[in-house]
Amino acid sequence: MNRPLKILGLGLAVCLILMSENVGAQEPGPSPLEEIEAVQKQAKKLGAKSNLPMAWRQLDSHLGYAEENGATDAQWEKIRQEADLLLHQADFLNQMRQKKNGYEILLGRFDQALLEIASLYGVILDPLKTGTPLAEALLEELSRKNLLRQVSIDSLTVANRQLNEMVGGRVAAQDSQITALTVEVRSLRQRLWETELRAGVAEADRSAAESVLTRKQARESALATLHASLTPDEGEILMMGDSRVVMRLHGVSFAVGSSQLRSGQDTLLAKIAGAMELFPGATAKVEGHTDDSGSRQANLRLSRRRAETVARTLEKMQGLAENSIATEGFGPDRPVALNNTAEGRARNRRIDLIIDLPQ
Repeated sequence: MNRPLKILGLGLAVCLILMSENVGAQEPGPSPLEEIEAVQKQAKKLGAKSNLPMAWRQLDSHLGYAEENGATDAQWEKIRQEADLLLHQADFLNQMRQKKNGYEILLGRFDQALLEIASLYGVILDPLKTGTPLAEALLEELSRKNLLRQVSIDSLTVANRQLNEMVGGRVAAQDSQITALTVEVRSLRQRLWETELRAGVAEADRSAAESVLTRKQARESALATLHASLTPDEGEILMMGDSRVVMRLHGVSFAVGSSQLRSGQDTLLAKIAGAMELFPGATAKVEGHTDDSGSRQANLRLSRRRAETVARTLEKMQGLAENSIATEGFGPDRPVALNNTAEGRARNRRIDLIIDLPQ
């Protein structure tokens, strides 16, 4: 190969290398500032600068600050979203301006949106109002409804606080009775020990003391078992003096206005039956109670029928003769909570099992 051809071949090789390098290199894309300025320019063509002056000046201010002080990717993205919103707003206003009835359509959409909001919140607006007066009327009515709702919430809060105080007081009284019973048992043990030490004490007296102690211990154990067996939703145990135990049962439920037990209560009824067996020789009575909804006479009859339903069920579970367990219905006459809340009414709809202990 002669020298000119060699030179030509070398030149072609160099050109190919330079072309491959140019193909591999990529032009840098537009900067965030350039992208946003392009969107701003489109918005300006649609009249954003004159029709949306406040939004335009705000975008200009944010762009200037970001250009002078630098901005993070997140800040550039926020400004880009602001520019996109300005473009969409300008486009919408431009479309409305180009239509003969554009502003009438816009007003109609505005009023329709207000009416839909009013319908969602149950607000009735004056059909003769439109635009700003309609919006002001809606805001005023929503504020009034919100105030009424807040008053209701405050009332429920006060009622709940009163109910908590009432329940707390009863729990404290119950704990106090259990503590007193524990102290009494300890005292009896001490007296028994002293009796055994004293010479000349009759055997009969010591047996009597032991009998009293045994009975107290048995009752203490039975009460502890009852407390452990019931959940707060099922009921609570109250001691009335030394000889009466009350099982206040909120978990026993019936169909509305009916004395028929709802299904799924076998476990709770078994606990109630078991409680009666913890106190041999005791007598039992089932009391029915309702809230104050409806007439008093109807509630008295309903509470009596519900008490009879529970009593007959317990008799069958324990193998007792029918009517072995006494019943009584008090209707709304003995509430344990306020009847002006749903929670209070639910607590008043209950069954009480009264266990009178032998002396």
